[in-house]
Amino acid sequence: MRVRYLGFVLFPVAMLAYLGAVGYDLSLTASTTTLFVAATGGFALAAALAVRAGAWVAVAISLAVFVLVPHLGDLGLGPHFVSFAAVVHTLLFVAVGGVVLIALEHAVRNRKRVLESVSRRGLLASLAVGIGHLFAVTLVAEAAGDGVSGIATELFAAQPVEYAMLALVVAGLIALGTVPSLLFARWGLRLPAVVVAGGFALAILRTWRYVQETVHLGASPSPMLTYAVFWFVPLALALLVGGLEYRRLHGRSKLGATAN
Repeated sequence: MRVRYLGFVLFPVAMLAYLGAVGYDLSLTASTTTLFVAATGGFALAAALAVRAGAWVAVAISLAVFVLVPHLGDLGLGPHFVSFAAVVHTLLFVAVGGVVLIALEHAVRNRKRVLESVSRRGLLASLAVGIGHLFAVTLVAEAAGDGVSGIATELFAAQPVEYAMLALVVAGLIALGTVPSLLFARWGLRLPAVVVAGGFALAILRTWRYVQETVHLGASPSPMLTYAVFWFVPLALALLVGGLEYRRLHGRSKLGATAN
């Protein structure tokens, strides 16, 4: 426990010193500081848990990406970040990607236990829900003028880092549909699906209003595109609510077993 808390403090400090050493003006505003601590500190906590569980490969890859972020422009892999705030926003997505890699490695290493009592049909059905969610989000965003289809026609126009972020969003949107379905199939949890469905419905409603009120579609990101980019927010909320529901149901089953 102490090691996790130590990492939460030391990793942000180390990254701050590193960014200062490579020449960034460390102008700390309230919002920038919050994002920076959330990204680096949150990743440090997840990394400590991952290493303890044996998922060190994802941690090593993520740390390498953290180090490379300020040099993406020099390597021809992304833009030159001219401000500390721009770097911090990128570090946030690196942290999310790192946590996703950690979760994937943990799932692969413990696949038998993770998928226990979930049939292949249930797994495929959950994956189908996730892919359907991805296509639904894409269609709504395209209808709102976000030009998602342009990615296919300008395949080499973007920089590698942009495709990495696109892959992260695609994987996240699939996970956002798949995970609640798996939680229902595995433990009968309903609230995660309710949270995700509610967030998706709210994004559709706000996007519909955006289309009705906006003269030039695509001039600013639609609410559906924002929902897609920040997919990890509803996923985290769904997992939190699912954990509480699991604890409530699990607690009841233990009480029932004790009474018998």
